[in-house]
Amino acid sequence: MPEIEFYIVDVFAPKKYSGNQLAVFLDLEQRLSSSEMLEITREINFAESTFIRSIESDGSFGVRIFTTEYEVPFAGHPTLGTAYIIAKELLDAPLKEVTLKLKKGDIPVQISEPGNLEGSRFTMQQAQPEFGATFDPQLVSQTLDLLLNDLDLDMPITVVNTGLPYLIIFLKDLNTIQNIKLNNEKVEQFLRAANLHKENSPTGLTTSLFFVTKETVSAQHQYHARMFVLEGNSIWEDAATGSANGCLLAYLLKVDKPSQSVIVEQGYEMGRKSILYLDGELLENEYIVKVGGQVVPVSTGTWSI
Repeated sequence: MPEIEFYIVDVFAPKKYSGNQLAVFLDLEQRLSSSEMLEITREINFAESTFIRSIESDGSFGVRIFTTEYEVPFAGHPTLGTAYIIAKELLDAPLKEVTLKLKKGDIPVQISEPGNLEGSRFTMQQAQPEFGATFDPQLVSQTLDLLLNDLDLDMPITVVNTGLPYLIIFLKDLNTIQNIKLNNEKVEQFLRAANLHKENSPTGLTTSLFFVTKETVSAQHQYHARMFVLEGNSIWEDAATGSANGCLLAYLLKVDKPSQSVIVEQGYEMGRKSILYLDGELLENEYIVKVGGQVVPVSTGTWSI
């Protein structure tokens, strides 16, 4: 029976068994079909799995990313985790940057210490953001079973997309964000009514909910976040979401100040503490959006196909 190699890593992880889990499959011979990649992703049942499909003539690496529901054009922690595996397993010599060729486009990933991958910070520069609709706080509070007073009304509730779409929702305090309880049916109804569901959205993707508060568990961090995605008929939480944090960074550059260097904590409620480093600037209507973190290896193996 033919086999391919795979690797499991934790991304945005200060140590093993924290951050966000990722499975990376090495399929340079392109033996897997799209349906098989989706089936494998469902079998391993992490938020996403990636498949390294090619080494291009320009030195970039063709990569496809799947959730358990469908293929996506970009995602944050899969980009960084895959870059780690490329640097560790596929490069002849250490490099300070590798480029992933994704459906969204080419995404460069910087490596702070190429000779010490476990000690490195992996940082990606995301695509230019697209800002979508802004929503009435009263409607959002009713939909998400929050009090209007729970929302930080100084921060507009807005859709932002740097590759995947997110609705950025600021809450007033840590207690509120820690006790979020979402109703699947009400969230789906809201997304459909707002044309944010995969079946009626312009992107063909479902917009996820990204909750943020300025009150944090650690005094060293500036924001505490949680991300929820509707897949199928269920709402899932993500431990560390690089794409959502890129959208948050673009949002902050637009509505707060045009230069940002902040640390976000995520995944605490799931028991998977995650640390994300956000650095960016807004210069003459061009957004520089960088999101970084550490990657920790967990295991390697072979997968029967």
